[in-house]
This record gives sequence, structure tokens and C-alpha cells, in this order.
Amino acid sequence: MRYDETVRSRAIELLEAGAGRRRIARELGVPEATARQWSHAYAAGGADAVLRAGASRLVYDADTKRAAVRDHLERGRSIREVMTKYHVASESTVKAWCRAYKAGGVDALAVHRRGRKPRADA
Repeated sequence: MRYDETVRSRAIELLEAGAGRRRIARELGVPEATARQWSHAYAAGGADAVLRAGASRLVYDADTKRAAVRDHLERGRSIREVMTKYHVASESTVKAWCRAYKAGGVDALAVHRRGRKPRADA
């Protein structure tokens, strides 16, 4: 579900006041999982990350992906620490990078263009 800017702004106010995910969920009438995602997004990217969460896809370069995956898998940093360090707003993004790395190695983290291939003009 997509929440409007007023709900997200109130969530930011609560986060700035130090509220936890349970309180945010209760006061705003959102699922606790949503409040947790906003909390992680806020920790990683501040208020802007909460306001734009889910609005658009960010593209991270392959070096950032590799460094984030290595920090988590090899150096034992938590997903949240990795999110904060590399300004990744979603824990599912970091988890997907780790799955791709485990399945296909470093090459699986390469940046792939999305959409149609450019037309070759004759």
C-alpha cells in the first residue's frame, strides 16, 4: 500500500522523537512491517528516504553492491549497518544482492540495463 505524504511526515516526526516501530504503527494505523521499513529507511537516508520510499528505483553501481555484500557476508556487519553505510533505503535490496552473490558470485552484481535494447539504425 502507498501512504500519502502526511502519514509519512508524521512518521518522520515520530522517528525524530525516538519512537519505535510499534508506536509508529499504532499511532499511524500502519502495519508494523511498514513502520520497521520506514525506521530502517530513516536510519539509512534520513527523512528524504522515508518520503520517497517505494517511489522510484535507485540504481547502485557494481562497486557499491560488492562492498555492501562483502561487509555483510565477510565482515559480519548487520543488514542495517550496511544500509546506513551505503545509503540503501531497503533491507530487501541488500538481501537480494547477497542472494545474487551467493548464487552467481561477483559477476551477478553487475549493473544490468532495464527495458528494451536500443534499436540499431540501418
